[in-house]
Amino acid sequence: MVFNRWIANAKLICIALALSMLLPACSDTQPQATPVALSDPSPNIVPAVRTEQIFDKAADQDQLTIRYFYLAGDQLMGDSFLIVSPDGKTMLVDAGLPQAGPQVVDYLNKLGIDSLDIALNTHPHIDHIGGFATVAKEKQIQSFYMVNLPYTQSSAYNNAMGPLEAKKVPIKTLEEGEVFNLGEYVRFEVLSPPKDALPGVVKTFSAQEINDYSMVLRMTYGERSYLFTADIYKHREIELANSPWKEKLKSDMMDIPHHGSESTSSSEQFLQAVSPQIVIMSQNLFQSPNLLERLEKKGAKVYSTGMHGNIMLRSDGKTMSVTTEKDWVGRKP
Repeated sequence: MVFNRWIANAKLICIALALSMLLPACSDTQPQATPVALSDPSPNIVPAVRTEQIFDKAADQDQLTIRYFYLAGDQLMGDSFLIVSPDGKTMLVDAGLPQAGPQVVDYLNKLGIDSLDIALNTHPHIDHIGGFATVAKEKQIQSFYMVNLPYTQSSAYNNAMGPLEAKKVPIKTLEEGEVFNLGEYVRFEVLSPPKDALPGVVKTFSAQEINDYSMVLRMTYGERSYLFTADIYKHREIELANSPWKEKLKSDMMDIPHHGSESTSSSEQFLQAVSPQIVIMSQNLFQSPNLLERLEKKGAKVYSTGMHGNIMLRSDGKTMSVTTEKDWVGRKP
């Protein structure tokens, strides 16, 4: 009976791995995915034991924090994370699917944030821009940054841009080579999309086209560097790894491209170029066991919102620490 159970569990994991290889690109539809448990395949839901600690803004004083939000749902919900500078300036990057918007607002409420200094959309796919329809209605936004890619055939794009325009939020498009600050101490460099490429280079608005022209950001604070990769594909990864920006890719922390999809992203050349110590996978359904193994073999500490819940990284400019809302069953927290 134990042997039969082992066979059944092995089949489930094989099926899940196969499905992860077929993961569709982010688009204006809402993809489905199968979660994978790496240890005991029995239910691995554990209590969120450090929720108060994750959302204890008082402990952030004089430090940089990055909070990756767990967006609950039975489908892939997209990305959303909040950066707070040591001097208290706030930047929300992406806001997940439209139905994730209220969750993002709730997280901001937990942190006592009524106004965002910057809201940034990496690219106009539904699972990155959709939640801004709610965020822009509920919160004040001082500036909105995005790539120069009007995606007016998308209702999610139009619904997000509507309240921004109604509130007359200043909108700025960014491309390769531009630099901006969050507060006095945190600096961002835009590594992608290529200068003067958008919007003309996108002809068909295919998922790959839009993802490849996502905004890639390198953030520095003190002695530490952070790379935010959005949904770029291997083609764009390799272009960056062979570009004048190659040296800028090396970073202490990286969020993995395209929610951990190995079929589209995370080429070996790109991972070697970045060589991160800390990797965060923004995916409410964990689906990247092979990528996890590859990264850990390179010595990286890997965290997934799908297995850890909300994730907070904190830095004083020299050291970095990561706190997870819950432990990953069968693995070190």
